Amino acid sequence: MSEREDQEIRRLLRAAVPPVREREPSSDLWPRLVRRLDERPSPWIWLDCALAGAVVAVFIFYPQVVPWVLMQC
Repeated sequence: MSEREDQEIRRLLRAAVPPVREREPSSDLWPRLVRRLDERPSPWIWLDCALAGAVVAVFIFYPQVVPWVLMQC
């Protein structure tokens, strides 16, 4: 590539990608997240209980699965 082509590519890249400005975030998100989590605790729904029951049932009916599961942890 010639020097002229290099300059053209650089010009096009500078035009396509704006410069990154380093600046602070407008606000801190952590207090808002904590407040939102405190407002409504997550209730246990029937799906959670059904999945827990299914896991217990698998461990009871297929005890040979337990070592395999423990090895995956």
